[in-house]
Formats: sequence, structure tokens, C-alpha cells
Amino acid sequence: MTDIPQVFLFTDFGSQGPYLGLMEAAVGRICPQARVTNLMCDAPRNDPRHAAYLLAALEKNLPADAVVAAVVDPGVGSDRGMIALQAGGRWFLGPDNGLLSRLGRDDEGRRLWALRPQPGVQLSASFHGRDVFAPAAARLACGDLPFLDAFQNKGMVGEEWPDTLAEVVYIDGFGNAMTGIPADDVSLSAALEVRGKQMPRKRTFADVAPGEALCYRNSLGLLEIAINGGSAADMLGLRIGTPVELSLS
Repeated sequence: MTDIPQVFLFTDFGSQGPYLGLMEAAVGRICPQARVTNLMCDAPRNDPRHAAYLLAALEKNLPADAVVAAVVDPGVGSDRGMIALQAGGRWFLGPDNGLLSRLGRDDEGRRLWALRPQPGVQLSASFHGRDVFAPAAARLACGDLPFLDAFQNKGMVGEEWPDTLAEVVYIDGFGNAMTGIPADDVSLSAALEVRGKQMPRKRTFADVAPGEALCYRNSLGLLEIAINGGSAADMLGLRIGTPVELSLS
């Protein structure tokens, strides 16, 4: 571990309300020396499938000893499982709903456990981020293990999902639309097509005229759709889940 342990939060909570602060406080109670970073708080809401591809794209940007509490959890309080995954030295904690299924896919040493709540803690029916995942992350950050059991199921939810998702998985505040397609997995001559409109692959926005569409390798390594100086989401009618097609430009 680094001198200052690091916990990262990946959620769909948004920045309003007490939820991020309560997760930070839960970490601080157990591991006050940990640095808590909001990695992402506007993941696709109630949508672990699309959020999973974003989390996987962010994985390589994290320190090798990062601990991540990931909460996109529409099934909170139900009988859905809770899991801890270790891959590449990093730990990820979250619901077993597909959110963690894209992580460490190339790591033969990837390990998986069922995660239990800390004994004696009264769980809220609707906020396991504070009551389970943040405390487990804090224990790991301080060098302890959370409460783990052998994983009894055949595999995580979402193990069968494709490695490449040809859909919009996130729309940022500028209206740029990330896809679930790793840019390095496709030809430099490839273009994206949405609803019959082709967007040539370019290096950056200024490589097309103002108002023109393009796709490019974004800073996370995903193919992203943009309009130079405009909102691709508004101009092309994009939303999370909009299908895209690869073609030759």
C-alpha cells in the first residue's frame, strides 16, 4: 500500500444530497487516514450494465493498490448478492448485478468472494453503499480484510456480457457520448454510424469543421461521439443505450 491509503467511490448518486458525504464518513470512521476520492458520481442511474463498461475503462487509471466502492444498485435491499473482487492488486466492492463483471478480465489471478456486512451493523434497506461497501473499503484501506465468504455461484452476474458494447454508455456535460467500444480494438479507419449518419474517426474536435460530427479515442480509451462546438446528444438525439455501428470511413 502507499503511505496514504486511497479509497475511490464510483456511484450513480449525483452530487446532490447526503449520499457521497455519508459514504466518505463511513470510510473515515474506520480508516481516518484514508484519502477518499469521488471517481464518478453520475454513472448511468439505476443501470449497472452500462455503468460496468465505464468502470472497466476507468480501472487502468487507478493506482495499483486502489480500493473502489462501486454502487449502482437498483436491487438494493433485495436478495441480490454483494461481492468483493481483487484484480491486478486493486480491490472492488459492489453489488453482484454486473457492475463489476468487466473488471480484471485479462488477469488470471482475479479472485472473487461473497461480501458480508460487518457484524452488529444495522443495515438500511436502501443504502448499502454506506452500510456495507464503504466500511468494507475502509477495512481494506487500513490493511484489514472485510467480511468475506467463498463465492458459491457459478459466476458473477454479467459474466456473459460482451467485452465490446456498441452502445452509448455515458453522456457528459458537453453532450459528448462515450460508447462501450475500446478504441484500440478497432481500425483507425473505422467510423461510427448512428441512425444513418456516419461520423469519421479523427484525433480531436478541431479536426472537423465547427458543427460537424466525429468520433475519436477519448481520454479513457473509448470511442466517443462529439460535435465540434456543439452537443452530440442534442443534435443526434443520443441517450444512454443508443446503438451505434462500426463502419469504414
